[in-house]
Amino acid sequence: MNAEQIMIGVERQQERTDKVFTGVEFNVRDNTIVMNYVYDQDQNTEQGSGDDLIIPHDSDPVFMNEDEMNELLDKLKDKNIFYTIRKDEFI
Repeated sequence: MNAEQIMIGVERQQERTDKVFTGVEFNVRDNTIVMNYVYDQDQNTEQGSGDDLIIPHDSDPVFMNEDEMNELLDKLKDKNIFYTIRKDEFI
């Protein structure tokens, strides 16, 4: 999947009404990069409903290499879309 296709997916996530899109998270482990969409957890449920379920989507995770991530980062910056890059080390 190229950066243009992913940006179309990002724009779709921004338009969702069932949950509030807040950005993108990249998880970097060795040569594998996994991108996930991030949502505002406080907005996912109605207050007092006790229902934690949200409508699933088939857009993530997205697997990519470092070059694809760097190209996508430029596009995210251009559109002022928040992102984080995690490089968790596991023992």
